[in-house]
Amino acid sequence: MLRGELVWLRPVEREDLAAAQEGRELAHLAGFKLPFSSVDQERFWQSLQSDAVHQFVFCRLGETAQLGGVGLRSIDRVNGSAEVSIAIGDPGAWGQGLGTDAMNVIVDFAFGELRLQRVWLRVFDYNPRARRSYEKAGFGLEATLRHDRFHRGRHHDSHLMAMVREDWERMDRRRSWDLGAS
Repeated sequence: MLRGELVWLRPVEREDLAAAQEGRELAHLAGFKLPFSSVDQERFWQSLQSDAVHQFVFCRLGETAQLGGVGLRSIDRVNGSAEVSIAIGDPGAWGQGLGTDAMNVIVDFAFGELRLQRVWLRVFDYNPRARRSYEKAGFGLEATLRHDRFHRGRHHDSHLMAMVREDWERMDRRRSWDLGAS
């Protein structure tokens, strides 16, 4: 089990995918094109079976109900990098620090267990809440890709954010493995 201050992570199971596809607002913020068919869901499941992916579900400590998913993909072991993604399915769980905590846990896993050197992500300009959460977790802006994403009838900017090992090492917070079991 991977553990944070507020959440714990477990590997994603096939049955978790159905719950993860609920919620139009989540799909919008993640940039998905709706609808997400059962064929798309199966294709996504197959993509998770790669050695270049570590996908988790996260839940509140002491609970088993899925809050969302967090994972690393496009893991490049030669260069030591990976893309990170996160989603919280229930808008009622937003703004409570749960996503930031899950991000801290996955970053600890990436740098502390997988020995990566760089973790990066992409966030769209229409999702400032996510960008603030990523900054709180220690990610910094590397680039803005202007008019990179066409969504809901207009072009949007994508912001590339990253954290490198030295940034993570300088962070003044307990690591997930120091939090003990509960």
